[in-house]
Amino acid sequence: MIHLFPVTKKAFRAPLSAFFYACFLLLATLLPAQSHSDCVLGEADEIVALKKVVDGDTLRLKDGRRVRLIGVNTPELAHGGRRAQPLAREAKEFTERFLSGGDLELVYDRDRRDNHGRVLAHVYNHRGDSLESALLSAGLAFHIAVAPNLSLAECLSSREQEAQDAHRGVWSPGVWPVLQAADIRPGDGGFVLLTGTVKEVEKNQFVWLELDGPVAVRLQPERDYGHVSGRNWQGRKIEVKGWLVDRGAKYSSQNKNHKRWFVASDSEFTIEISRK
Repeated sequence: MIHLFPVTKKAFRAPLSAFFYACFLLLATLLPAQSHSDCVLGEADEIVALKKVVDGDTLRLKDGRRVRLIGVNTPELAHGGRRAQPLAREAKEFTERFLSGGDLELVYDRDRRDNHGRVLAHVYNHRGDSLESALLSAGLAFHIAVAPNLSLAECLSSREQEAQDAHRGVWSPGVWPVLQAADIRPGDGGFVLLTGTVKEVEKNQFVWLELDGPVAVRLQPERDYGHVSGRNWQGRKIEVKGWLVDRGAKYSSQNKNHKRWFVASDSEFTIEISRK
């Protein structure tokens, strides 16, 4: 369950103070060993050498390949004129420390490449500890379950829940903004935590939850999203995390019955739908 904090849309905060950052790093090193050593899918498919950490969830190997972690999304560093998101630097430095001292283990899921050509893998350090589990437990990443790579989704979701319950990292009050669907405007996009109320439900090859604003949430029709007894979702509150896609003003003008923005949710691990 996501349990978003009830804060309103706002600009990202300035970087953390040096004192808070030092305390945060100390806390991360003291997290229980279980947080690092669980969420193991199987034996390594490859042992590889790391060249550099691009950001918290993306690696460059010495053989030139780029690796994107399965199941997590860390805050974005500054690029393209955009400011760094909260805790982006901390996530990168955490990954650098966690992977130092030896080669990496890659374990593949069902899909091995994303649409950017990056290798998709579960990543473990030379001690066999899960980087994904460690980032989530430290509150330095969001759990993103993208089909069909869902083999560790339940385990990773539980690590995120622990961080939420402890108010760590991105789950600390006021650190990460929660957007209201009704407040989405041109220029909004990228990874978001979003809340809203379902006004209509439409179905084609997907199920679309149209919210109170210019946003819809796209669901996979074969999944029950935790509602095995029925899907009467109209009027319910939802909390979702994912990438907010802007289909543009032209699309909106040509498809007046469709929402301009949408967030895709592949599983119950990225959305919470109230039960009235």
